[in-house]
Amino acid sequence: MKEFNFKNKNVVILLKSFVLGGAEKQALFLASYLEKNLKCNVYIYSIIPKSTQLFYDEIKKYNLKNIYQVPNPLSSSGSFKYIKRRVKIVLFGLNLRKHKPDIIIPYLNPPSIIASLCYKISGAKIAFWHHRGPDYYRGDLLEKKAALNVPFFIGNSNGGKNELIKKFKIKKDNFHFLSNFSTIERISTFKSLKELNELPKDTTIIGMIAHFRSQKHQHLLVEAFSKVLKKHSNIHLVLAGNIYTEEKEHSNIKLVRSIISRDMLQKRVSIINNANANEILPYLDIGVLVSEKEGMPNSVMEYMEYSLPVVVTKHDGCVSLLGENYEYFVEKKSIVELTTKLNELLNSKEKMNLVGDLNKARLNEFYNIDLYINKLEEIINNHV
Repeated sequence: MKEFNFKNKNVVILLKSFVLGGAEKQALFLASYLEKNLKCNVYIYSIIPKSTQLFYDEIKKYNLKNIYQVPNPLSSSGSFKYIKRRVKIVLFGLNLRKHKPDIIIPYLNPPSIIASLCYKISGAKIAFWHHRGPDYYRGDLLEKKAALNVPFFIGNSNGGKNELIKKFKIKKDNFHFLSNFSTIERISTFKSLKELNELPKDTTIIGMIAHFRSQKHQHLLVEAFSKVLKKHSNIHLVLAGNIYTEEKEHSNIKLVRSIISRDMLQKRVSIINNANANEILPYLDIGVLVSEKEGMPNSVMEYMEYSLPVVVTKHDGCVSLLGENYEYFVEKKSIVELTTKLNELLNSKEKMNLVGDLNKARLNEFYNIDLYINKLEEIINNHV
């Protein structure tokens, strides 16, 4: 069989929803690259009727046209749910035949289930299970069938590998590690946020870009920031991300605001909802990501692209990005370590600049889209 490459291919990208998170940023950048550089036709589908303006802004930026939102084939009620879902997946696969797909690329577990069970029906030559970090498992027959049917699994962290092996008893050689790539095309220096523009010129800004969900630990950063203020008075904290109101999203915003109020930090902390990362990044001097679980976080790659020193929870994906010997990892939920690392950086502007420059150099060397495409083609050719 002729070796697979992406040039001139028809590609279906299957997303969970049109909400702009790290997985979606990766997917849209990949779609743009495939269309512009490899002359592919890319069709982007979502299975959950939820979206944000930031997602559509990204679509517009990349001039992506083939966007479809469809009813979730995994959703069913009443009796015979398994049969109903299988029928819906078959119908979805038949619907994709109009695109004559060569490959289906899913992002996250639910789209991976669908892609695994419908790719042959659609006429695609290949699909795979795409683990992207924190996600949930259904634990039902449908998911088990999909895991048995899929040609191979891809993940962006060793934690993802161990999770999939434990859940599905897959063979180690059927899992492939594939790192993320930088999704920032150019560095922005434009500063348009009035609240931040009004800060004194010598203010050092610490920032965390992450949606306000319980698995993200903005509250720990606020606790640490409050302690750091005792040594460094000319600092400001920016927390940027979507604020959710639905119960099912497990928002942590109430906890974050309660700590800000308790420590009277209202003038020291800015909470910015629904902002594009490129609006926030030009202001930051230190990037932070503290969380319960990660794959290979897009926000850390964005900090690195902007030559920022990064203080981050020591997850496998973060170690892959920054290197085993990186100085500014913190253990999960350790306010003491977080406080110490922030103080270390704030004590030396030269150290901040040096660490930021090294982060930028590492990103450029190991995490670009060309390397990603080459590696993905290599993996695919091991299975077609």
